[in-house]
Amino acid sequence: MAKSGSQDEQEQLLLKLPNADHAAFDSRLWEHDPLCLPNTRVDLLKQIITWSGNPDAACIFWLNGMAGTGKTTIARTVARTCANLKRLGASFFFSTSQDDLNHATKFFTTIAVQLASNIPALQPCICKAIRENHNISHLSVAEQWKRFIFEPLSNLRELSHLIILVIDALDECQGANDIQLILRLLSQAATLRTARLRIFLTSRPEIPIRLGFHHIPHAAHQDFILHNISESIIQHDMMIFVCNKLENIRNDRSLPEDWPGQDNVELLVRKADKLFLYASTVCRFVHQSTNPRKYLSHLLQGYTTRRSPTGELDAIYTKIIKHFVTGDFEEELSERFKQIVGSIILLSDPLSAEALAKLLHVDEWEVKDTLDSLRSVLDVSESQDCDIRLIHPSFRDFLLDPQRCSERQFWIDKNQIHGDLFASCIKLMSKHLKRDMCNLKVPGALASEVKDSVVENCLSLDVQYACLYWVHHLRHSNVILRDNDRVHTFLQKHFLHWLEALSLIGGIFDSALVKQTNISKPNSDLNHELRLMVYDAKRFVLNNCSTVEYAPLQLYCSALVFSPLMSKIKIQFRHQVLPWIKNRPAVQYDWGPSLQTLEGHGLMVCSVAFSPDGQLLASASFDNKVLLWDLSTGATIGGIHGHSSYEEFPWVSPVMFSPDSKLLASGSHDGTVRLWDPFTVSSHGILEGHSSSISAVAFSPDGNLLASGSYDKTIMLWDPLTGATHRTINGHSDCVSAVAFSPDSRLLASGSHDHTVRLWDTSTGALCGICEGHCGKISSVSFSPVGKLLATGSLNDNTVRLWDAFTGAAHRTIKTHSIEPGILAVVFSPNGQFLAAGSHDNKVILWDPSTGGWNCTLDGHTDEVLAVTFSPDSLLLASGSRDRTIRLWDLSRVTSRGTAPDCHSNEVLAMAFSPDGQLLASGSDDSIVRLWDPSTGELCGVLEGHSNSVMAVAFSQNGQLLASGSFDRTIRLWDLSTRAALRIMKVPNENETVIAVAFPPDGQLLASISESSTVSLFDLSTGALHDMFNCNLDKAWRAVFSPDGQLFAVVHDKIIQFWDIKTKQKTEEVKVVDYYEELTYTTDDSSLQTFQGILDLKQRILWESRSQSNPRSCGLRVNGYWVKFGADSILWLPADYRVSSQSVQYDVLALGHKSGRVTFVEFDRDNIPLGESFVSGCQQII
Repeated sequence: MAKSGSQDEQEQLLLKLPNADHAAFDSRLWEHDPLCLPNTRVDLLKQIITWSGNPDAACIFWLNGMAGTGKTTIARTVARTCANLKRLGASFFFSTSQDDLNHATKFFTTIAVQLASNIPALQPCICKAIRENHNISHLSVAEQWKRFIFEPLSNLRELSHLIILVIDALDECQGANDIQLILRLLSQAATLRTARLRIFLTSRPEIPIRLGFHHIPHAAHQDFILHNISESIIQHDMMIFVCNKLENIRNDRSLPEDWPGQDNVELLVRKADKLFLYASTVCRFVHQSTNPRKYLSHLLQGYTTRRSPTGELDAIYTKIIKHFVTGDFEEELSERFKQIVGSIILLSDPLSAEALAKLLHVDEWEVKDTLDSLRSVLDVSESQDCDIRLIHPSFRDFLLDPQRCSERQFWIDKNQIHGDLFASCIKLMSKHLKRDMCNLKVPGALASEVKDSVVENCLSLDVQYACLYWVHHLRHSNVILRDNDRVHTFLQKHFLHWLEALSLIGGIFDSALVKQTNISKPNSDLNHELRLMVYDAKRFVLNNCSTVEYAPLQLYCSALVFSPLMSKIKIQFRHQVLPWIKNRPAVQYDWGPSLQTLEGHGLMVCSVAFSPDGQLLASASFDNKVLLWDLSTGATIGGIHGHSSYEEFPWVSPVMFSPDSKLLASGSHDGTVRLWDPFTVSSHGILEGHSSSISAVAFSPDGNLLASGSYDKTIMLWDPLTGATHRTINGHSDCVSAVAFSPDSRLLASGSHDHTVRLWDTSTGALCGICEGHCGKISSVSFSPVGKLLATGSLNDNTVRLWDAFTGAAHRTIKTHSIEPGILAVVFSPNGQFLAAGSHDNKVILWDPSTGGWNCTLDGHTDEVLAVTFSPDSLLLASGSRDRTIRLWDLSRVTSRGTAPDCHSNEVLAMAFSPDGQLLASGSDDSIVRLWDPSTGELCGVLEGHSNSVMAVAFSQNGQLLASGSFDRTIRLWDLSTRAALRIMKVPNENETVIAVAFPPDGQLLASISESSTVSLFDLSTGALHDMFNCNLDKAWRAVFSPDGQLFAVVHDKIIQFWDIKTKQKTEEVKVVDYYEELTYTTDDSSLQTFQGILDLKQRILWESRSQSNPRSCGLRVNGYWVKFGADSILWLPADYRVSSQSVQYDVLALGHKSGRVTFVEFDRDNIPLGESFVSGCQQII
């Protein structure tokens, strides 16, 4: 039957979910692994299947047992039975030796894919979630569960049967935190109302799993300890198992009917005790041996009842290895065993024999020869591409434990093997890594558009492994690093190539160099230069990882171009900058305190909070979202959505972690405080009681109270564990905008829009004091770490005030001297060395609280700083801003200030090049016009006189005059030879702002356009108004005269109008498909030069490509975050270089920034590599 379009679409959507191919119980990988034999595990299987069909049973059945007790075989049997009963929703079999199956990254998305396949009613819900989430690969484990499993199941109207998930060997999932997180998330299945989800789970009784179950309700899980089954049942099942395996060997090898004999069967059962693994390993070894009778007798020798089951298993492992290491070359074989098998058990991801041989730089036959003799403990497929995996992780445990592996020549020294693997990785990468490994050529090529087959062809799996894990192996080795050693040399030659490879294989955020603070161990004079380079490399990665992850070749463009002058990476790789970037922009001298810019919110960021354990940062925004960030990488790991969004302007304002990091509180415009588990992103309660928006939340340091302040003028104290109201405090006469507890939790400070700060006794709610002195609304309050001082900031009076926290008496007043009054946030650092404030003028200000002296100003935000907070160790500061970003600041670098070039003190609003390209004029929100030399980037003139923002600038055709239009409703005419103002002309309508100015070719008139799209023509000789007319556009943005001065073109949005200056009549209107920010006529009047290319007005075509007749016809411009050349993206602009205004002259692009800076980049456009978008060369404009 043909599929419907909807089915095809849903199948395509499901392909977007990361899926671990071999996770399911019936995967081809597990095809030869057994089920429970008939008449074995009878009572246990009956109990499990009964549980799976009981709607009132616990949602999790935990089968735990020691290694080798048969858990996986039981899990596979349960999965098969549930599948036959149409109950199985999904299965996931963890495996330490299998890629994608030894970590949690794809766990829930794989489960979701299977659920969508097995439960048709669930597929639309899961596909809807995929449509709504474009960054699936970056979502945290908790977000994956929530969006692709829990919410779709919650939205099911009705399901007639139970859904069973089978999860095997959870203990083989890497990361104790991930294991416990998975258990907490799965326990939420008990809260589902319509869908009834049950989870059958097996594992060893490891500490992380026992702790995980300890933290979820006891009623949510039913436990069964496998190794506590009665001896008689185990002996019965073991006898059936052994007889079956030995019978298969007898039949396959044509052995006598009396083999192996009842005595040998019973002896093997006794030696195995409760370990099915022991029995299966013996049978596997005997089956593969050349003489089964001889080797079974050999393996059964030496039995003693006093030996533990682990001891018997160790003995069998020793005999298997000795079988391989025999003969005249025993020492050589022993070393080969350690190298090859030691590597297999310590690899972070499994590899095929071919890839392993390449990684270890040995012949493939050596690997295969070694594996052939060890097939009873290693799973080796006949297929060349299949990864080698351990049959059971106990073999790894045995080899790494010198107490268990008593034969010294077989014991694996993991430090040595890690060191050998590290050295092999470095050697392999040094041989294969180079610039543009996948031959992308185009600088704006996106990593997401490179096919996996291309990546694997250019970066083989062994090279990919080396790129991902060399740092991991280094950190677990005993290698001592020194200056100019192989690590130092590798970083000096291949650091950028390595990052490019990580981008292509999707591992840039997982790089150990990003997550680990220092790979240069130990710190000494031996590796001083290496440690400096590693620090610089980490700053380079943190500053550029988002860019490089998105577009790998921007490493050689944006990342190098915009890094500081003294960056060791920039200096080392200065010759790698792509040659078509000729004149590079002015950048800061060295790495400053700005560590990273986090982007993800759609509106202003009004609150930021570090988790007390230092792992996470939470941010809240007016976009009604709370985002969680991984502090080791700066990556978003999840978002919290839950506050009501029915309001016209929904927002989440305050966020705060509990002292133990286990809860996150958020307050919202919807009048509620919500509590969340930050790791599972699940709701822990809704606190209702306020009658208006929540403006502040704070946990008491002892964790017993949560305070919330509201626009309803009250403070409420809550018990965060129960959600019960502890007390409501009244006293303020306006909105309570800030709350903070003293370090001993005995006092609560509240700030209000009534201009006062009040101190309250938390045990009684009694008023203890009033701090008065601010002449504006209180924005923020903060206690010093020892609790002696209270700091407060005000929205209106430009001061931070310090008070005696016990008496409420004024202690000190600190004036900020900011351009714009207003302190929006204030906070003490935990170590008491800093007092930080966020201000209206886009800055973070730091003081020494002991003296009140100014320490430093942190510049970088392009709008008001609404929130500031310190990390628990006082090493980092986070700030949130109206510019929608969060910035992380390294406080150890606050004295490392670069030399900032002369610049405007506020946003650049307008720019224009002189006709000869020798000058650039910029107009700013600071009311000043500045003149720049584009060849050097240096300031060469300041024109002052406007009393408000300068919205437009334009040069006369001869370059001798400059016109500037302002929000002060005047146009000023400047003589560029003297820098003096020749004339001041006022627009006819005094209530309108000038937004554009233009000179005609003859230089006799000056045109200005005001907000109402009124065109005013002034006589330059007298300054008098010559004529005026209206364009009847909402707002005209740009204007230009034709070369003969007869026509006047104005542009708004995607409309260009042409007006006859003499008749004041519109001659033509053209609707175009793009917004044209800058226009100039070509000499023949038939075309307009735009940022995008040549706009042919006769043919109605935009020529984007470079033609033979005019090699400059392709436009340079900034579009969003990219510098574009025609339709091609060529240079990514980091957050500090995003534009508020731009202008281009020939090959020079001028960038005006919200910070007030002006930067220049010169390109060699004839050598810019172009993509396929230039094949057609043109597009229709109507």
